[in-house]
Amino acid sequence: MKTLSKFAIVILATSIACSGPARADTVYSNIDPGDSFGPGIAIGLVPFTGIFNYAGVGFTPGQNYDLDSLELAVSLSSGPNVLDVYVMSSLGGLPDQVLESFALTNELTAVPATGLVTIDSIVHPELEAGQQYWVVAAGGPATFAFWQQNAHDIEGPNVSGSSLTTLLRDSDANVIEALDVNGTVVPEPGNAMLVAGALLLGLAYRNRKGGGRCRARTGG
Repeated sequence: MKTLSKFAIVILATSIACSGPARADTVYSNIDPGDSFGPGIAIGLVPFTGIFNYAGVGFTPGQNYDLDSLELAVSLSSGPNVLDVYVMSSLGGLPDQVLESFALTNELTAVPATGLVTIDSIVHPELEAGQQYWVVAAGGPATFAFWQQNAHDIEGPNVSGSSLTTLLRDSDANVIEALDVNGTVVPEPGNAMLVAGALLLGLAYRNRKGGGRCRARTGG
């Protein structure tokens, strides 16, 4: 079996080192360790009103990521311990298509000040740099919960409404709900091309040197 020359291996190793491994990173966060959360927005079935409410927070990645996990400051007020969460694309400044959804059971605490729910992505949708995305949450059909605001008075894009298809943009001057989004950086396409080019260069170098060593045998 043919092997790469030392020259090719050195170039390949250098290329991989320069491109760097994929790494987990923070895509968006308004949560710090030790935060204590204050009032929030009602999600799910709101008592005495018959209104069912969804709430969402928008964010825009600074580079390309594969989604790894979410963390939301949601607490249970009454009803079944159920939480539905959606990661959605954006169109016209509003949530559009569902990229991934989660149905959680028995994950909520009843302590608003410290309650945090961590959700691991299964399909790892890619989040593109400069594109807006939304995390939208609601209780189950008979669940009344609160999504607490962040503790740092950070304002930004937020929506609410009675269904995923009727969400309306609320004022960007609102203090938004506590949210943490984590992902793995997607390598730049140029890095993969660099590695492929190094392989080709190394193989060409090996073949050229191999040809130079060949000698025709003569009899006698």
